[in-house]
Amino acid sequence: MITLMPHNSRVPGALVVWVLGLIAVAVIGGSLVIDLSGQSTADGYVVARWSMEGLRIYLWLEGGLLAAIVATLGGHIISVGFVVARGRPAHLFGIPRPVHPRVPRQAGYIFVVFGSALVALSLTMLVLLNACRYMRLV
Repeated sequence: MITLMPHNSRVPGALVVWVLGLIAVAVIGGSLVIDLSGQSTADGYVVARWSMEGLRIYLWLEGGLLAAIVATLGGHIISVGFVVARGRPAHLFGIPRPVHPRVPRQAGYIFVVFGSALVALSLTMLVLLNACRYMRLV
């Protein structure tokens, strides 16, 4: 008789949060691209219910949420880069992993540059959203 041993592998909660965050970036980003085209069904619904001002507020909320998620992801990657540069085990996406001994500590600065680029991307996203003809705040 074969007894099945239960497999007790648990996925860290932080990993689930980061995977959901990456999925949210893809979904919200795709939705924002479709919404800014002006031919989305969500656009038609919002315009029918709340006029063009309501659409503008809806798109700013969607763009702000996307920028906040991307900036948070960038901030996490920056902090992981500094931890790697200090030679300590990093918690990349919630998984505590020691850096391989052959990897130089300076490699952590690659994470810092990448995270900084994500933060800059989130700010650029807001500036470009403001550049749209019907989204202008300033």
